[in-house]
Amino acid sequence: IPFSGFAAFFALNFLSGNPSLNRLVRFNMQQAIFLDIALFFPSLLIGLGTLIGGNIPGLNVPAAAGELFSDVIFGTLLLTLGYCVVSSLFGKEPSSIPL
Repeated sequence: IPFSGFAAFFALNFLSGNPSLNRLVRFNMQQAIFLDIALFFPSLLIGLGTLIGGNIPGLNVPAAAGELFSDVIFGTLLLTLGYCVVSSLFGKEPSSIPL
């Protein structure tokens, strides 16, 4: 479905402000929005780096550099999600994530 991610972003943003929902559910919706944004910017930087690096003679950025950057971001987000899932299962708001 075209633009389904964009529609889901706005739906989560709208629903996370609904006070009739459970606080942990609203928190996890907001976390999903922030993680979506956190994944967007690194991919944008990799794309811009590839575009700019391809146009400058003598500058050859290996594809493995972008892949490593993506893997580090993904691993960090995976650990963050794991921490938040465990905290939510214990009924606590995950508040120890440094921002």
